[in-house]
Amino acid sequence: MLRNDLPPLNPDPPPQPRLAPAWVSFAAAWLGLIVLVAAIVFPFLPGSRNPRAELEHRQEYTAADKFIPVPIYGSVVAMFLGIVVLWQMRRERRPLPDALVAQRLQALAGIILAVLGAAIIYIAVAFRGPRS
Repeated sequence: MLRNDLPPLNPDPPPQPRLAPAWVSFAAAWLGLIVLVAAIVFPFLPGSRNPRAELEHRQEYTAADKFIPVPIYGSVVAMFLGIVVLWQMRRERRPLPDALVAQRLQALAGIILAVLGAAIIYIAVAFRGPRS
């Protein structure tokens, strides 16, 4: 038996990678916008007057304390969704079809808006945070 007569080790080519559905980039863009709006609203919420009493559960948490996880975790989710779209699109043939260009733009917009929202939140917390 000659070497060329052997069947190939893997006769099937690797499958084409699947792209994220269109709703993922759409969700990234809208979630980024929601996070930005929530980050802009956050500094105007009433903050803590006595953080020690809140931590010792002698006083109820303020509206700002209850609201802050929304923009913080929302920015992480929006960035994650945008990065997933861009990561799965990295091996597509260039130039991209118009639909994929639109999805890429939505993913980038979601990431940028989420980063802006996170920056606003962290700057607001840094200036308004606990004072010793």
